Amino acid sequence: MTTVGPEKEPETISDGGYWAEDLPEGGARFRAKIGGLHCSLCTGTLERALGRQDGVDNVAVSLTHEQALVDYDPTRVAPEALVAILKDIGYTIWDPRKTRPFEEEEAALVKEGRRLYGAIGASLAAVALIVNLANPAAYAIPVVVGTFLLAAAYLVLRGQ
Repeated sequence: MTTVGPEKEPETISDGGYWAEDLPEGGARFRAKIGGLHCSLCTGTLERALGRQDGVDNVAVSLTHEQALVDYDPTRVAPEALVAILKDIGYTIWDPRKTRPFEEEEAALVKEGRRLYGAIGASLAAVALIVNLANPAAYAIPVVVGTFLLAAAYLVLRGQ
């Protein structure tokens, strides 16, 4: 019977926006989230720039996940040098383990939606205070503005 031990946790090399771990074959793997990727040209640029480095064995950049995964020889290149290359090209880097969970993102969106409705209410109150109520046609202004603001809120928040 074969027993399998717990998986080894990645060894964090730095808080510089990435993590790196030693591989059983003797190499190491570097992973970082990359902000600012827009197209396949971006991923190709990063793959070429990182792949040219001495000691880099394999580079995979995912546009969908905005992430770079690099297998390298730690005796020939340091992960800090790889991060420096990414930053020099103009991308932002953060640790892939430090992204917020979906539930936190969703809660933040709901909070922003409530703030939007509050801002709309305050805007309607301000419009009502500005309108000259002596003129009966002036009653249409808050109605039109309110309809527009509520329609805008619906269009903004319908994706939630």
